[in-house]
Amino acid sequence: MNTEKASWSERFSLLSPWFADIMTVVKRDCKSEHLRLDPQFVRQHFGGVPVHKIRLEDMRAVYLQQLLAGQERLADFVANRWLFRNMDVYRFFETVLGKIAPEFEKIDELSEDQAKELLNGAKEQFGVEKVFCFVVLNEVALPKKSFDDLQRQALESLAERQQQEQELEEQGAVSRIQQELERTKERYEKKIKDLIKKHQAELVKLQKQISKLQSEHANV
Repeated sequence: MNTEKASWSERFSLLSPWFADIMTVVKRDCKSEHLRLDPQFVRQHFGGVPVHKIRLEDMRAVYLQQLLAGQERLADFVANRWLFRNMDVYRFFETVLGKIAPEFEKIDELSEDQAKELLNGAKEQFGVEKVFCFVVLNEVALPKKSFDDLQRQALESLAERQQQEQELEEQGAVSRIQQELERTKERYEKKIKDLIKKHQAELVKLQKQISKLQSEHANV
């Protein structure tokens, strides 16, 4: 990644494909802190809906729009809360980078070999998508090639994950249809059995009436 400090809007633009995941992680913090303490924001963007009733999908849309528009304080809040809830990733990077340079915050740019070793270990532990989010939010000083490769791998992983989720959703829909068909079949089978029992009972009753009539006619 370019060592020149990127703005929050630029960083969240890079992370827009993962913004749904980011908001899922920080939604409680946003509701309990930001939205609770900023009723004007709630009125302006959510029509004054009670904070606990604001839907996650609505939060995602509003927050992303605000972050891409350059709301620096809000971006800083979202990023800090996400990083706080991923301290295991931070500690991993802190440990590895600390071995390269005690004051790792001052590293201008890692070498490609250093970046490769760092990222391979991180991806193995946390997955490429989370690592990419961390790298962007925390502005890890990667060389451009390493950053571009990481972004490409993260996008490929996201596409594969979304495909799997879609397939699971489709399988779930098919399963629900099958279950509904089975329940419908059971209901109709029960109705048919009840009708057969009723018909048989009526036949028995009718046979008894016929037998009685025949007996009475024989005795005339």
